[in-house]
Amino acid sequence: MSQQFQLYWANKTFNYSILILITLLGVVIPCWYFNLKTLIIPLILGVIAAALSESDDSFTGRLKAILLTLFCFAIASLSVELLFPYPLFFVLGLALSSFGFIMLGAIGPRYASIAFGSILIAIYTMLGAQESPNLWFQPTWLLCGAAWYFVMSMLWQGMAPSQPIQQSAANVFFRLADYLDAKSQLFHPLSNLTPQPHRLAEAKYNSATVDALNQCKNTLLSRSKRGHIHSSHRRFLTIYFLAQDIHERVSSSHYRYQELAQDFQRSDVMFRFKYLLETQAKACRELAQSIQLNEEYQHSGDSIVALDELQSSIQYLRDTDIRNVTGDSSRISLAQLGYLFNNLTMVEKLFSSINQNDSVAQEDDQLDDTDPHTLKAMWLRIKANFNKDSILFRHAIRLSLALSLGYGIIQSLGLERGYWILLTTLFVCQPNYSATRQKLTSRVIGTIAGLLVGVPLLTVFPSQESQLVFIVLSGLLFFAFRINNYSYATGFITLLVLFCFNQLGEGYAVVLPRLADTLIGCALAVGAVSLILPDWQSKRLHRVMADALKSNNSYLAQVIGQYRIGKKDSLNYRIARRQAHNHDAALNAAINAMLVEPGRYRGAVEESFRFLTLNHALLSYISAMGAHRSRIDDESTHQLILEAHRFIHQQLESLYLKLSGSNTDTHEQPSYDSAIEKRLSEWREEDENSVKMILQQLHLIYRMMPEMQSLASKFSARLEPINKTDQPLN
Repeated sequence: MSQQFQLYWANKTFNYSILILITLLGVVIPCWYFNLKTLIIPLILGVIAAALSESDDSFTGRLKAILLTLFCFAIASLSVELLFPYPLFFVLGLALSSFGFIMLGAIGPRYASIAFGSILIAIYTMLGAQESPNLWFQPTWLLCGAAWYFVMSMLWQGMAPSQPIQQSAANVFFRLADYLDAKSQLFHPLSNLTPQPHRLAEAKYNSATVDALNQCKNTLLSRSKRGHIHSSHRRFLTIYFLAQDIHERVSSSHYRYQELAQDFQRSDVMFRFKYLLETQAKACRELAQSIQLNEEYQHSGDSIVALDELQSSIQYLRDTDIRNVTGDSSRISLAQLGYLFNNLTMVEKLFSSINQNDSVAQEDDQLDDTDPHTLKAMWLRIKANFNKDSILFRHAIRLSLALSLGYGIIQSLGLERGYWILLTTLFVCQPNYSATRQKLTSRVIGTIAGLLVGVPLLTVFPSQESQLVFIVLSGLLFFAFRINNYSYATGFITLLVLFCFNQLGEGYAVVLPRLADTLIGCALAVGAVSLILPDWQSKRLHRVMADALKSNNSYLAQVIGQYRIGKKDSLNYRIARRQAHNHDAALNAAINAMLVEPGRYRGAVEESFRFLTLNHALLSYISAMGAHRSRIDDESTHQLILEAHRFIHQQLESLYLKLSGSNTDTHEQPSYDSAIEKRLSEWREEDENSVKMILQQLHLIYRMMPEMQSLASKFSARLEPINKTDQPLN
């Protein structure tokens, strides 16, 4: 029972829910005891705004963020109270402040959260502005609710300061486990294996793993000094870098899986690879659990036994008359099994070394800190986003205009509770159409369900005490489901609204207005993202493709360089590797977002998925070379590697220029050199060694270039040039 409680306590959702429960009880119980019904709504809304604007940080970083948040909350709330009697000035202030707050998000996620919370607190102030007895009533109590939450949050963090790092590190290995399970499906020995569906699924799980790695990095950076990690968090830094190494090896591809499946369809060796990957996925989940519980990881023997059995199986194939067992191409394919086996052996060694704090080299002491730390750097980051190609700029324009139009509807129709329109618009309007549509569906379903459940509950439980219990429970469940199920979260926040307003005798009065305002707010959000500077994915997909190829090209250059100097996990190498995976994940997200958009705005869907498959395969082939990095001393081999890399580099550069919309007429496309291809394929016939492996991977990439050029040509006809000044958001 003790271990089970520890698991619950280590669970991020459960732990956070307890904090919310205590915070809400700290509001509701005093208000009930002292009969302060009018304070319940502003205090609870202040708690909600604070919780939604909070971001993870160190103790001192969080303290600074809290002070800045409370300052922004005070300015936003007081501005609403001061300008509320003057509609013209109010709508002007609403538009400018909304635009300004959203643009603050260019500085970083922390400022984006504060900006969102500030707009939210302003709308919460509008909800009660008409009933406010004086200018200071709402700003004071909204800020008191926010301050109460922040105090509890600081105390909560002080009880377990390392828990956010543990949770983010554990999440990395949970995602790696899912990725390994997806990878294992490629080792099913079918004679007609079609790898593209498996590649697409693999790309999806790789994206989730990359997101988890980025979140872990950000959590570590928030507790660092300009990228240098404090000694108290060295263990988690070690775990993070080992996770990166495991991810590089897991994302590797050494050969065409359909050919391996064909050659070994009558052997059990592919099943043994599949089973080994599944046991290593299980080991990842066990490791994640030990990180959650802050216990030392004890590596299970299951994967070691599977590795030994696999080695025996490969050795048996080597000792047997291979041609009679697996076919004419078995000699080449059997060498690929050796590379795969060596790669998974290194994964096994990484699991075994997870508790060795000295496994991180000196060069790994620093993380890449891209956050601006001076006012000038912050301004430059914001300034770089003042162009129509910036996703953030477009979102700021859309949201400010949608909120202004919503206010105009409220004034023209004289809607007493119409400010729920603005609240719905704020939550539903997202930076792209697919995310907005997802929020819209969840918001409408959740609101209707909340109203259908809430009205009978108001009748069955008329007492103040019972309704206060429902206020606490609905607030708790809103935060518990906010990330994983927004429909449920919307339903519970609707219940909270009903019971809160019922404390003032207006519970039933807000039912229909709440539903109508939700529908109007959703319509405004969808209209804004569809009509105001629309950002259809098919129009920008070529840019994402170009960025993915450019980052793969940089990653490949870093890998090739290390075959000259030897393996070195330098900061530049890790940055190139991370950018390649980030852009691969961005391409996967962009294509899936395009599928949600209206049919007339989709374009070249099949070609897009094929390009995603090829790009992910390209990244996998490069990752395999990165996983097996070692110094090669033979000069003639280096010459061949450099010639092959020079051609591939030129091809990738040509693809980038073509997809980016640059003038390709002045850039001559490199011609294919049959002599290089022949020499690369001849090396594949040599004995198994690191030289053969890298030349084989270069040959696989070489063979991909014609199809990638053909696909790029289909996209290039309808492209808009990339804005050279456009900077990616971090």
